[in-house]
Amino acid sequence: MNNQIRELPNAVRGCPTVSTLLLQWNQELEEIPDGFLAAFMSLKILDLSGCYIKSLPSCLDRHVELRALVLVNCSSLETLPSLWGLAKLQVLVCSGTGISTLPQGMGKLTSLRHLDLSFNLNLEAIPAEVMPGLSKLEYLDMIGNKQLKFTGERGEISTQFKEILSLDQLITLFIGLGSSSCPVETTSNTLVNRMKKLKKFKLFIGFISRGAEAFLAVIRESTRMVIFMDIHQWGERIAWLFANSTSIYFYRCKGLDTMFEKLIASSDEVGSFDTVEILHILGCPDWIGVRSTAKCDMLPSLKYIYLDGLIHLSCFSDLALPLGLKLSELIFISVQNCPQLEELFKIDQNCSIMDVVFPNLKTISLGNCPRLRSVSWQNVVCPHLEVVGVLNCPLLKKLNLTAQNVGTIKKIDGRQEWWDELEWDNDDIKNNLHPCFTPSPWA
Repeated sequence: MNNQIRELPNAVRGCPTVSTLLLQWNQELEEIPDGFLAAFMSLKILDLSGCYIKSLPSCLDRHVELRALVLVNCSSLETLPSLWGLAKLQVLVCSGTGISTLPQGMGKLTSLRHLDLSFNLNLEAIPAEVMPGLSKLEYLDMIGNKQLKFTGERGEISTQFKEILSLDQLITLFIGLGSSSCPVETTSNTLVNRMKKLKKFKLFIGFISRGAEAFLAVIRESTRMVIFMDIHQWGERIAWLFANSTSIYFYRCKGLDTMFEKLIASSDEVGSFDTVEILHILGCPDWIGVRSTAKCDMLPSLKYIYLDGLIHLSCFSDLALPLGLKLSELIFISVQNCPQLEELFKIDQNCSIMDVVFPNLKTISLGNCPRLRSVSWQNVVCPHLEVVGVLNCPLLKKLNLTAQNVGTIKKIDGRQEWWDELEWDNDDIKNNLHPCFTPSPWA
């Protein structure tokens, strides 16, 4: 691997005992001669990742013992030879290549367990006979394929996507529905039941490019997620996308308030999404708020909230209250780059939806909110609060910390001048918490 190999010989003595051939990251290697590959007929593992090859030898399908074929970032690879003879192949990774069609024989790979077809930007279609033939498939990654469509013009779910979910052994699915509009599904219970058997999934609505890798790095550890990216329209029925998900992400979406209005309107029918633990909203600039209010806590298990770039948000509660959020399980909240934010928690004395006490909240992170003046004007109690981080919130002069927090706070992070100007109910609290203060390295 990475041997700076430029050329391989066409004639090689037979190597019948060689089972592994690793040629990855020889970026000047443009061709694998037939005669060279034919010398390794006992291969079980072949890795050509990062090579500049445009095609593979036609003799590939005669390597009947092959178990794993890895082709990552072979950007010049335009075609794959027939795979008819590779009945024992268990792992096929063909990611970041230039292929536009799948090879013949894909549907005959009856031993295949792991299939990665991600980020093949020219791949236009999956032949109808392929997926039903992959009866042992456990892992499927098809994100980042701009040309593939699993929804129709009106957002209807394709038969092929339903066939993928019907694979009996499938437990991990990463797939982009590749639509500019949110998918509609009138038989949502069927899809919900099919998704229940998946142990891990990442379902991308919209198109995800490799330019979004920084965003993806934040979410790699989540196990069952739906990611909305650059969506500008919303379907009527999207509850099935939330069911069974542990994480919901919105990235640079427009119409977020409209989507929430529709969710709230259907709350009597769909009820709560008990599995959702993470809500992440980033760069959704047209959020102006929701007028409706759910009749139940729609996210009762919510533990982590990340809000970034909601330029019209004046109070976090303006988002939480319409969804009926009680936040009794909330552990972490981060609000960044919200220039209109004035208050974090607003307690409505006439409404019992949000409790004054946040019994499990451990971390509050606030940054670049220049109009933020208060965590809450009411008495909010966070008995287990451990970490508070504040950066570039110059008007925030009080943290609503009490004597009870002296025993729980482990770290307060912020600029030195901000700390010096904080107001306290009494000096004892400030003095006891001073050892927990850490001047921000960005100060």
